[in-house]
Amino acid sequence: MVTIEQVAQRAGVSVATVSRTLNNSPAVKPATAQRVREAIEALRYVPNQSARNLRRNESRVILALAPNFSNPYYSHILTGIGDRAWELEYSVLICNTLGHANGERHFLKMLESHRADGAILLGCCQDYDWLGRFAEGFPIVQCCEYVPGLECPSVSIDNYGAALEMVTYLQNLGHERIAMLGADNQYISTRLRREGYLDAMAQAGLAVSQSWYAQADAVYSFASGQEAARALLAVEPRPTAIFCISDILALSAISAAQELGLNVPGDLTVTGFDDVDYTAMVHPYLTTVAQPCHEMGRRSVELILNGLQCGKGALADHAFVPHQLVERESAAVLNPTVMI
Repeated sequence: MVTIEQVAQRAGVSVATVSRTLNNSPAVKPATAQRVREAIEALRYVPNQSARNLRRNESRVILALAPNFSNPYYSHILTGIGDRAWELEYSVLICNTLGHANGERHFLKMLESHRADGAILLGCCQDYDWLGRFAEGFPIVQCCEYVPGLECPSVSIDNYGAALEMVTYLQNLGHERIAMLGADNQYISTRLRREGYLDAMAQAGLAVSQSWYAQADAVYSFASGQEAARALLAVEPRPTAIFCISDILALSAISAAQELGLNVPGDLTVTGFDDVDYTAMVHPYLTTVAQPCHEMGRRSVELILNGLQCGKGALADHAFVPHQLVERESAAVLNPTVMI
């Protein structure tokens, strides 16, 4: 293995000069730096990155904490995180927290032991006030979910506005009996989508029956979505449209409807949220709200690096990225025959 001393000897400089050249120090004259780089290339010297990071008191590792890996929504965000980190010469340690605060606290302790420089959390619940202790000392970014009022930067779409837009879209198709399929969790997105739904109905002067709201489990599982959808479809009079807060839940609602002999969208309109890959794999293709998941991941890494380079005070409060309503086959103008 080639050592830094051998590089210094070949270039005719000190070990310190080689080190300064590797760190792009302006104190090294251009001609000298060029001589060092030529020696590095000739000897095929590879710096000991771990040792360099130790001297700088940095790990060049970013934590990415996800509540589960089975939901395809998170995979696109994690890909964006990984792509941008690689471009910036950082490594990403992806951790599955299983949606538990204890799991997230466990991994965040890696910041205190300098095994990671910053963290991106994909599953912050609204009551994670304890996160403030870590955010005070380390660059932390909340991605897609965030704790209201916490002084910690976040990246997400406007969940309230997106829900309002989707429910208004359904109303413009002639639907008035619009049900909502939510989830039993403490995410800010779940709350804001519920508020957007209720406000859109109120603005249209439409009453909302308590029986038009059902919840899947906290992780949006397909089976729990089917069960919740069956409850909605058993209501009399039956809703003519179901607004779902995730694509997985929307696909489960379509499955439940088809089991009952209902045609989507002829008998029932169903819409989703997120625009994961599954939405255009099986007919009817799903009408949904598209989130720029890859871009959200990239932006999160840039916020982390900005905090590392410029200090915690340089981190933005909140970054909204644009969403898009994508019209496909699962939504249609209300069929007059199903209004009864």
